[in-house]
Amino acid sequence: MTRPRTGLDWHSAAHWGGGRRLPCVHCGRGAFCRDRKGHPCHKTCAETAIRDAAEPAWNTSGALGLGGEAA
Repeated sequence: MTRPRTGLDWHSAAHWGGGRRLPCVHCGRGAFCRDRKGHPCHKTCAETAIRDAAEPAWNTSGALGLGGEAA
């Protein structure tokens, strides 16, 4: 049985920035790669941003409030 893919597939040449390092939109360090919109981005930074956006800001009680406080 094969493991399911969990990361982004950036094999396409469209993700290559042409050898020019520009600041990553997420961490600010130099990145050769580009995201799907053409912005400089590390693959791992993009994967982390997607994962973080998918997780709701729940507090320990399970109630969603402003800034993570209990509602």
